Amino acid sequence: MLTDRTPDQAVTTHPAVVRAVLRLAREAGGRPRVADSPANVVKIEQVWEKTGFAALCAEEGVELVNLEKAGSKRFEVDGFAFQIARPALEADVLINCPKVKTHTLTILTGAVKNLCGTAPGFLKTNFHKLYPRLAEFGRLLAAIYKTVPPALSVADGVWGMEGEGPAGGGPIRLGFLAAFADAVALDLVLCDLLRVPRRAAPYLRPFLSRYTAPVPTVGESPLGLAPPKFRAPGILRGQLIPGPLARLLGPLIWIRPRIMEHCAACGRCARSCPTGALSQEPGRPPRLHPAECVGCCCCHEICPEKAIRMIQSRLLTLVKGKEIG
Repeated sequence: MLTDRTPDQAVTTHPAVVRAVLRLAREAGGRPRVADSPANVVKIEQVWEKTGFAALCAEEGVELVNLEKAGSKRFEVDGFAFQIARPALEADVLINCPKVKTHTLTILTGAVKNLCGTAPGFLKTNFHKLYPRLAEFGRLLAAIYKTVPPALSVADGVWGMEGEGPAGGGPIRLGFLAAFADAVALDLVLCDLLRVPRRAAPYLRPFLSRYTAPVPTVGESPLGLAPPKFRAPGILRGQLIPGPLARLLGPLIWIRPRIMEHCAACGRCARSCPTGALSQEPGRPPRLHPAECVGCCCCHEICPEKAIRMIQSRLLTLVKGKEIG
């Protein structure tokens, strides 16, 4: 439940998929609950309503948990410090239901990255400020996954999102569901299916040395499900320049938001910015302070009008690719 969008926009996991998972969990003797930590600049009740999860949980008689108010526990893993909401830690079984989407920052947002939703939103906001480098942010996401590995991940790829995801892209009919006990393996298959280079997703890099052989699958062949064309984000920062060289060329490699003319001046982007790089006067479009921007794309993913476009430096344009496949 990234933000308050309707299911047909393919921004959030479709409630029909979660309904099926809830019923299967009940058949297995479980007592399911539904939870996520959406962007904290939108009232969570508004997110529940717009995405269809409030109605779903009422119809199924299932508790909808507010992770912002449920308490959390602090962890230090692989040199990263973060909080995880207690309901995710205390559940006997954690079932992870990501939407298959592109992501302007991490190229793909799949099963592993979806576990970031177990971190309460008001604490999650600081992740990009504390770990601004993409490779470092990817290792943080990997550490969160290691801390709360799901028992099962079910990816909603019936309708996915291509282009400028996770909220500014367009729906694309992919026509599949995919499930794995191993969330990393699931994401690797998604990469192969969508023709996204595995190393392009920074949170998968820490695991690649363990997955040198093809991931075995059952059911339909992933190759048969691959769409003829799939638009990756216009900014392919996931295939980046190596770390030492990136630090040397720092001022020359950046991505930043550009506010478009149809901005509604709602202020969500400025409120979501973890570094205060966007400021706004009442009733006017926000103003960017480039020196403060870390290129986290938080403003881009929260904009309800798709009025923020991420742009990149000329050097990064050399590795830009708008279409894969």
